[in-house]
Amino acid sequence: MAEKPNRMRDGLDQGAGTGTRYQNLMFLFCVLFGLAMIAGTQGSGDSGWYWYATLLRSGKHLYRDLHLVLQPLFVLETASFLALLGKGWIASRVPAVLHLVAYCVGYLLLVRRSELSDGEKAVLLGCGFFVSISFEAYRFDDYHVLSDCFVLYCLLGLLRLQKASTPRTELLLCGVLGALCGLTLTTRVNDGAALLVAVAIAIACLAPTQRLRGVVLLLLVSGATAVLIVSLTGDSLRDYAMYSIFHAVRSKGGADSVLHFPLHLPVNTYIWLKDRQYERVIEHVLAIALAWAFLLRPLIRRRGRREFVMAAIGILLILLPLRWLYLPSLNIDMVMSFSALAVLVAYGFSLVILTRLLRWMLRPGGGNGWDRREILLLVPLGQLASGSMSSGGTHLGLYGPVGLLVVLLPICAPIQIKAEWARATLIALAALVLCSAVNYRFHTPYSWHTYREEPLFMGRELYRHPVYGPMVIDRDLLGMIEPVCARVGAGGTQRELLSLPYPFANYFCSIPPWHDYVQTFFDTTSKETIQGLMGELQASPPQWILYQRQMITLRIHEQAYNHGEPLEQRYLDEMIERKLADGSWQAVYTSDYGNGHWRDNEWILIRTR
Repeated sequence: MAEKPNRMRDGLDQGAGTGTRYQNLMFLFCVLFGLAMIAGTQGSGDSGWYWYATLLRSGKHLYRDLHLVLQPLFVLETASFLALLGKGWIASRVPAVLHLVAYCVGYLLLVRRSELSDGEKAVLLGCGFFVSISFEAYRFDDYHVLSDCFVLYCLLGLLRLQKASTPRTELLLCGVLGALCGLTLTTRVNDGAALLVAVAIAIACLAPTQRLRGVVLLLLVSGATAVLIVSLTGDSLRDYAMYSIFHAVRSKGGADSVLHFPLHLPVNTYIWLKDRQYERVIEHVLAIALAWAFLLRPLIRRRGRREFVMAAIGILLILLPLRWLYLPSLNIDMVMSFSALAVLVAYGFSLVILTRLLRWMLRPGGGNGWDRREILLLVPLGQLASGSMSSGGTHLGLYGPVGLLVVLLPICAPIQIKAEWARATLIALAALVLCSAVNYRFHTPYSWHTYREEPLFMGRELYRHPVYGPMVIDRDLLGMIEPVCARVGAGGTQRELLSLPYPFANYFCSIPPWHDYVQTFFDTTSKETIQGLMGELQASPPQWILYQRQMITLRIHEQAYNHGEPLEQRYLDEMIERKLADGSWQAVYTSDYGNGHWRDNEWILIRTR
């Protein structure tokens, strides 16, 4: 009997389509890499979540007392793990490990929904995961990954909804989706709102019979979930809305700017692509991809002399330009260029999908041939629009939705690519982006403004903290913070310490933040909070202030979120500098830890009395 042709053999591995070996290996690699990032990241801007959770457990209210402008779910989760595992440094890594595994499992389950070969799925799994975490400040012990997990599992639930066999199953899935949307709303409100809209549209398209009831149930359960989470904080809904929505919007430039950012995103992305010239990188990438598609792939199917000659030429063409992979700056340039193209593709596809949706709704039978799973692409599009509200309308850093788009397109792309060479070229491009993202994250496991970690496994030491036990910490950071704790600790039993803008010094020195000022960063603290802090500092300051002065970062936030006008933190800086200049306060220790390149950074330990 003649063997039936199988296009899967033209993929990265023979006999693919049934096995999961390469997918499992890529999953394991993603998890191990994430564990290395978790173990090696302890930054000078950390411990904000720790203090919010600790103060919440002591009876403080997140919004009425602490003026938190972020959502409560991650604080509640942190408080729960503190109660369960204690405050040891190793115990604090446990939630991050759980987030990492849940995130990788979500990607693995989603990529298995495609009809690609095992090797191709492995490439897309790795590409999607590493692109999604290519934002230099992405961490697994932060609230972003929690929101991203909810988005992933919503997509899996929607795919399951389309195949629901009974009305009861449909409604049950809609209820689960509502709970996930409600949890997302209380993790990151703009992401949750975008997800809720996209999921509601998807239910209206994908549910076999219970469409209207499913949408109503989705909205009711998501609202009830959000109210329940807020009630667990002990705050009123008014206080919650005042600080986490209205004050948060003002700190990002006001409602008018925030709502316009999604519309500016494709225009700003196009301008960015037009102004940047990465011809050399693009030429190298295309050379490698085409060498794979036309010269190396034939060797997998046939192993004749001609194929070996073609393979040798292909390997040469690949190795020559691979030098750029050793340059982290070019690696992130490639990821940024790839994500910029993905933003334009997502917005372009959205027009196609919405047109088909309207035809399906308005013309009975007009969309009979439409694959309604395409509506799922509105989920990453919504997350791009949501992320642009925090990025100032630029695509930089919005890599999570791009990674999601990479994995979704083989499942529900509006345009099907049938040519084998085109598919092979795209898989080769995905493999190159994967290599670039891995290399970049190895060299930059964490970086955000003046907060930066050394490459993985470099410049760190195992330190035994007297309160938190063993911890892995950057050697230079340890050298900066130990003198601070030594001086503050020598001041007597009643120690007062205000750490600006982040409370890492309070954490490392094991001193609660003065008057519960956990953090005062530029885009996560309201104007009213900074004004209240300045009034208290004028009247009766704490004995010690550790002030991180970073004026370039302040200026960046003023330009991005305040139309170039001074933020309230600039007046706080002027007050501190004035106190130091007239001798009212004294600088007893300074450090330039984190200073370099375009970043200006100075740590000043101030004694006020």
